[in-house]
Amino acid sequence: MDYSAAVHDLRAEVLADPFATGTPWHFDQVAPDPRVASLRAQLAALPVAHGLQEGGCPGSPQQGVHDVKVHIRGRYDRLGDVVPRGFPQVLTRGETPQISEGSGRAELARWVASAANPMTARVMVNRLWQWHFGEGIVRTPNNFGKLGTPPTHPELLDWLAGEFVRSGWSVKAMHRRIMLSAAYQQGSEAEPETMKADPDNLLVGRMNRRRLDAEGIRDSMLAATGELDSKGGGPAVKDLNSPRRTLYLMTVRSDRTGYRMLFDAADPTGIVDRRIDSTVAPQALFLMNHPFVRARAKALARQLTGPDRDRVERVYQVLFGREATADELTIASRFIAGRGDDAWEQYCHALLCSNEFVYVD
Repeated sequence: MDYSAAVHDLRAEVLADPFATGTPWHFDQVAPDPRVASLRAQLAALPVAHGLQEGGCPGSPQQGVHDVKVHIRGRYDRLGDVVPRGFPQVLTRGETPQISEGSGRAELARWVASAANPMTARVMVNRLWQWHFGEGIVRTPNNFGKLGTPPTHPELLDWLAGEFVRSGWSVKAMHRRIMLSAAYQQGSEAEPETMKADPDNLLVGRMNRRRLDAEGIRDSMLAATGELDSKGGGPAVKDLNSPRRTLYLMTVRSDRTGYRMLFDAADPTGIVDRRIDSTVAPQALFLMNHPFVRARAKALARQLTGPDRDRVERVYQVLFGREATADELTIASRFIAGRGDDAWEQYCHALLCSNEFVYVD
């Protein structure tokens, strides 16, 4: 039975009266007919596979896999000589693999990820270094050419690239090597002489003070209250109040007004080599007024029990990983004493809005 045709005929039957009277109805406005649901239930699921096949458009001069003529200035109607398939010469040195069969995509992929092509390893380790230090060894991560910024430590970049290749291109091993280094384990407060000699920290004499990214701020709030769902996988969620990690918050490319965009998440409509770091009033207003933040403050306050001093010590350990100072204990005591039953919620909310919570020293 042709179910599609049956559904089409049934649709025409259902709509016959409205259209006959000239009523501008839409099919969705018509009461559902039980026969439609019955027919749809009988439709078998069609197996679908997304795949690619090498070769040009059938019936065109590009059909099949073969060498083609140069398109002068990119125009299909201005063709030059036939040029063999190969790799961009500006990116290569010496001999490159010969393409004997197929389009050459496999050979290109193997060349890009080969030890004979050091640029790939340099770009990758520079991105990893940038993630940990806030700035790359090359501070223009998308441009290693003449118009880019030269590396601040070229020998270090080459050594890291070599180690990356020797480790089997292991990203985890490179993370470990960087994070166990003395440079990574520095604090952000340097000696006055160091600050004076290298104010831009080009020589990595200290760690750059950095604000948490959009994902880190939200996840840290959920982790502080014990609500964070660290389970991996699954579909994306739209609700900001979901306990799932921010990684699983749905990104809508046309929406530039959400939480992630407010805290400088990567622009989903473009290629982003690094995130911007802005400080604008709506960020503070979000932390002060948004129901998500207020709910985290309330949840955090519920976890604090015992004498006031113990509560303050506990919340400082949870949020900042340190003990409260004598001045902070005094301020907390005065703050709590001057408010009503929701005093601890307000106090936790104030700490969640503090710079120390969203910045890493």
